[in-house]
Amino acid sequence: MRARDTANTAKVLLIALASIAVLLLVLRPDATARRLVSRWQPPLTAPEPQASQSATPAPISGAAIPLASFDTHVDDGLYPDERAPLAADLQRALGYVVERFGSGPSARFTAVIDRDDGCGLRGIAYTDVRQMHVFTCPGIPRARAVAIMAHEFTHQLEQDRYGDAHMRSDLILSEGAATWAAGEYWLGGQPDFRSYVREQRRAGTYYPLATDYSGLGVGAMNALYYEWASFVEYLIGAYGREQFDRLYVSGQGAIGSSDYAGVYGKPLGALEQEWLAWLGG
Repeated sequence: MRARDTANTAKVLLIALASIAVLLLVLRPDATARRLVSRWQPPLTAPEPQASQSATPAPISGAAIPLASFDTHVDDGLYPDERAPLAADLQRALGYVVERFGSGPSARFTAVIDRDDGCGLRGIAYTDVRQMHVFTCPGIPRARAVAIMAHEFTHQLEQDRYGDAHMRSDLILSEGAATWAAGEYWLGGQPDFRSYVREQRRAGTYYPLATDYSGLGVGAMNALYYEWASFVEYLIGAYGREQFDRLYVSGQGAIGSSDYAGVYGKPLGALEQEWLAWLGG
């Protein structure tokens, strides 16, 4: 091989290696990426998302912007014969949560379906670098992975609506809104989160809204996510979106840290009592 050809080949190889390195960084964020905020791990007995419902809850009011394109990466061995329907499911999920949340993504992002042979179904959102990850395994139906991704998509919508304030958000609001926007994917046939949580409480499961679920297990975390979704549903229905947005950006990074008294004229505890009365049952 001539020297010039050798030099050209070396240049091509360097470019290829650089491209691979960039791809790896894109798909696996480094430690500087801020992980917010989802550590949701629904149990394998959680209800399957519903294919359709007779009535779709009204969306949170707000001007939706056109959907931005997103890239999808699926690890080898995951849904090899279902890639086309998986892509269609993800696109539908994004459209659905955009309609419910009331605003769309501001730029392109990446949805990654990661293989976890331990079958630890869960999601995580790197909203500052625009990457949504769902961990699943071949034994888990793709609908379950899409349901989690619907929740993660909303975290990106929160980042794009609220900016850096999202990174210090009150989990009651950020996880509550992400669960609420996932709507039919987690309602298990119930018409709304009010009904879902009412039944949850009748079954004997209830935690105060400001509960830190760390160390309480997946069951407590899931119950709180549904409670928080219902609380978000209540706040927006009773007080409107504008005040909810003001509340969201006032978070200080801890559960219950938003300025409830400053925005609504009453503390979280008083609002919680209103919400419980609204739940009924």
